[in-house]
Amino acid sequence: MVSGLTENLRTDLLQLFRVGWPLILNNVFSIGVNVADTLMVGRLGATQLAALSIGSSIWISVFLAGLGILMALGPTVSHHYGANRLRQIGYDTQQAAWLAMVIALIVIGVLHCASPLLRWLGIDREVSALAVQYLHVLSFGVPGLYFYHVLRQMNEGIGRTVPIMVVTGVALVLNVLFSFCFVFGALSAPRLGVVGSAVGSSLGFWCMFVMIAGYVGFHPFYARFGFQRKSAAPDLVALRRLLGLGGPIGLSLLMQAGLFTALALLMGMLGSNYAAGHQIALNYAGLVFMLPLGLAFATAVLVGQALGRGEPTVARRVGFVGISTCLVIASGIAVLTFCNAHTIARWYTQDLLVIAIATSLLAVSAVLQMGDGTQSAAAGALRGLKDTRVPMLLNGLIYWGVGFVAAYLLGITFGFGARGIWCGLALALCVAAVTLTLRFRYVIGQLCPESRIGA
Repeated sequence: MVSGLTENLRTDLLQLFRVGWPLILNNVFSIGVNVADTLMVGRLGATQLAALSIGSSIWISVFLAGLGILMALGPTVSHHYGANRLRQIGYDTQQAAWLAMVIALIVIGVLHCASPLLRWLGIDREVSALAVQYLHVLSFGVPGLYFYHVLRQMNEGIGRTVPIMVVTGVALVLNVLFSFCFVFGALSAPRLGVVGSAVGSSLGFWCMFVMIAGYVGFHPFYARFGFQRKSAAPDLVALRRLLGLGGPIGLSLLMQAGLFTALALLMGMLGSNYAAGHQIALNYAGLVFMLPLGLAFATAVLVGQALGRGEPTVARRVGFVGISTCLVIASGIAVLTFCNAHTIARWYTQDLLVIAIATSLLAVSAVLQMGDGTQSAAAGALRGLKDTRVPMLLNGLIYWGVGFVAAYLLGITFGFGARGIWCGLALALCVAAVTLTLRFRYVIGQLCPESRIGA
């Protein structure tokens, strides 16, 4: 019995890391663009860094809402792949591309409407103007990024994650090169400061799509999915199915990212130095979060494929292995962050006041990282089960009923400032980790009530 459990655990961990390690590197490459932008813009002063913090926070909220809808394609494809419905993979991917086009147009419109919000919040005029310019320029790359994510979700669903990693790695190099030229005015490019990082990102988004589309279009492996056939017209039934699954994911991500955005705006109300310190802490936390996030994506793939094969007991075991692994890894990262907070802050800036603020926030983020890593794995396992509506409601209650209320009370009402705001955020993510794990236990228990964990 014990040897069987050990063998199952070893097999599940090997599968998790086989699918997950390219996704981990892919996520690191993706966040690497933001890290590089923050490091470069940080050399230009607190005002430019504050504009990046506010602009990128608004962008990520809007972007993730659209991405969440497209993330319905991943579990849909994994179920098709597990059940050997290969042609359906190509068809649903084409339908997701139509969906991506509509989402891109909506997101572009939203990005061009940020100015009134920033004026209403009383954000510093110079910071606000730079953030608005950043968002306007970034909007040119939005369609390319969403089309890329359609093909990424398809590849994740079939467990073919190495091409995604390669594309994102090449895009990181190109993006950093573009941003360096336009931020600092190198190689005869205009010196645009923080707006230059948006130019680099927009160009990088289109490069990612061109590379992954070329690979899928010409590699013989994908012929079995029917991509070489004439593109399918929009199918309202298929689109509704994707929206029904992806809509709650998008709303859930919007509520989570919206909380981060709201807190960034609260930081902006405290002043440019606090917004800059917040950007540093958030940027580093996002970087180290990429490791458990990659394993969370892998957990979603493996749970979905197991259910597609009609093996709910395996899906249960893999789900809990993924959640436990992410918790262990996130806890180790948290310890390292807490012990090296001051050193990390000095990587980003030489401004002593900003360093002090960022150091205090990084110490709080150690707790946040444990909650964030675990809740991402639990959310991934639930996506693999195609359970998205209840998690959306739970996230809305947790992020805003617990997180925002606690952050506002601690940071603003009771006067604890930036640390209070981040304590509220950490509390929300830890509550989400526990709640979503219990939700996975309940849902998978309905599918295989007779089994026990590890069976």
